[in-house]
Amino acid sequence: MLTDTQIFDAIRERRNAPLTQAHVDTINAIMYPATGVVSPADPAWITAARRRIGEGEIRGPKHNSWIAKGWARLGAGWYNDDETPWCGFFVADCLASAGLPYPKNFPAAASFRTWGSPVKAQLGAIGVKVRPGGNHTFFIVGETPDKQFFKALGGNQSNAVNIMDIRKSETDAIRWPQGAAAMVTGLPVLPPGRISRNEA
Repeated sequence: MLTDTQIFDAIRERRNAPLTQAHVDTINAIMYPATGVVSPADPAWITAARRRIGEGEIRGPKHNSWIAKGWARLGAGWYNDDETPWCGFFVADCLASAGLPYPKNFPAAASFRTWGSPVKAQLGAIGVKVRPGGNHTFFIVGETPDKQFFKALGGNQSNAVNIMDIRKSETDAIRWPQGAAAMVTGLPVLPPGRISRNEA
């Protein structure tokens, strides 16, 4: 089975052009019918995040301009590629799209561990996972029926933006974005998916 990144790379090569938002929306509806569709119940930063599903790294010397140019836009101009671990970039970019602040050291996923306010897991919360060699940050958009996994909407998950399953036991911080109105939404229960194993 092809990975999400391989599918999108193949589509780009076949069209010989970047995907438009219309292409991404169509692919999202096919590949992520239960999780990639924007919902009126979503906080603004989750709406922004869902619209990025399908974005990813470009293999070879070229870089995804959204990531490569976005570093400087968010204040980390010393990076200019899509190969630097970019989960923190993704979370910061979605928060900025919603008019919210983000940690100054957002390229480090660990910076989200103490940023904002502690909160129980709910739709829109930011999770931080400890993994070998570093950390990973993502948005929580649901949980599996067995309650063992969060549905994690994140960047740099197998080199792309997607929704994967991350064990709750591996998530050591859950935070609510600074400046966002408090909400109590609970967690949608969504079908099990692919377990995230590559966030570097």
